[in-house]
Amino acid sequence: MKEKKKLVKILFILITILLIGLIFLVIIYIKNIQKSKIYQLKNKTYYVVSLNPNNYFLNDKLEANNYYIANSIKSIDIYFNYYLKNKTKENINYSYDITATIKSYADNGTKLVWTKDFNLKNINDINEKEIKIKENYKLDYQYYVNYVKSFQEYYNIKTENYLYIKLNVKINDKDNPYVELTIPISDDIIEITQKEKNAFLENNKKNIDLKTIVVFIILAVATLYLIIKILFNKNNEKAILKEYDDIIITIQNKPDINNDNIIYLTNLKDLINISVNNNANIFNYQNNYYAIIDNIYYIYKFEKNI
Repeated sequence: MKEKKKLVKILFILITILLIGLIFLVIIYIKNIQKSKIYQLKNKTYYVVSLNPNNYFLNDKLEANNYYIANSIKSIDIYFNYYLKNKTKENINYSYDITATIKSYADNGTKLVWTKDFNLKNINDINEKEIKIKENYKLDYQYYVNYVKSFQEYYNIKTENYLYIKLNVKINDKDNPYVELTIPISDDIIEITQKEKNAFLENNKKNIDLKTIVVFIILAVATLYLIIKILFNKNNEKAILKEYDDIIITIQNKPDINNDNIIYLTNLKDLINISVNNNANIFNYQNNYYAIIDNIYYIYKFEKNI
């Protein structure tokens, strides 16, 4: 009966640990979710293609997401708009740059043979509660086309060429590539592609997920360790009892113990050592053990009210 109560007690402890851990996990997750909402990102980067004077197009400007005749392009007007708000009272330290990069490929665009970087704009060390970037850059498309032609003529080769326009926002000394436009510069008819990402917010979300996983792993390992320790101690106790069976006497009646001369032990091995060293027997009453030495009761497992 007492063994059953002990098992129920152990299960209660384990369930309590699990519940506390899960509550702790939920609290961390909620706090991190709230933290992820500290930063509000609003952005709209777009472009407009300006055409050279001609007799075929009614308008001298074409909107984004079209196909364009390369030699008709005069410029590409790119409008960068990046806004990140911090809801806390802390300022954000940031800088940003706009770059253009030519990349020339061979073997059907699989091998990079030449690259050239151009720094279009660079703004350093701004410290504010909000990141506000509004830039309008007029890209001289034909300048880069001629640059590539000069390279090809110099080496008498043909390459597949692209121009990459990037806005990189460095937040708290960490790069945060935001938008990239890919513009072909060797085809007759081109399509401009645009992709956006925000590494700052993505990493913030990854940190939330990582912390949650770490807490869960710690909780699982701690619970598993406790279970193993309990099972190990139980098996270890059985081995000790079997080894010293010759000095252990099982009694049927509840012992009359003087509560004034009691030393409670937390380890059966300690009781065994005391008994062996004093050449004394150990008495077992319903899986509770005690030894009497010089009118002192050395007790393992007895409740204090026995």
